[in-house]
Amino acid sequence: MLNVVIISAACCVPGMVAFDEQSRKVIDKAISETGIIAKITIVPATSIMFGGAYRKIMNDMIQMNNKGKTVAPAILINGVVVSYGVPKLEDIKKALIKFTENKSNKEK
Repeated sequence: MLNVVIISAACCVPGMVAFDEQSRKVIDKAISETGIIAKITIVPATSIMFGGAYRKIMNDMIQMNNKGKTVAPAILINGVVVSYGVPKLEDIKKALIKFTENKSNKEK
């Protein structure tokens, strides 16, 4: 099973909830279309800022945001960032497949 994490900025900017919801729909559809088993977790950015496991990613997000880039939500698969902002369906499907293939190759 893959672990998909959505790092949400809605805790800081309530208007970001819509982006989280759009991202969740894209991820759910990608999982459904690929048949890959994955667990989705939404993690508030504030919990990361105060010592969460993804603190470096949060720092990267802050730096990119300061440069005017849309970075929230960040989407991670097995701890690796695969998207910033609302992801595209095809990108998430490719990432899910890639991580599944990598896991299969490691198990051989």
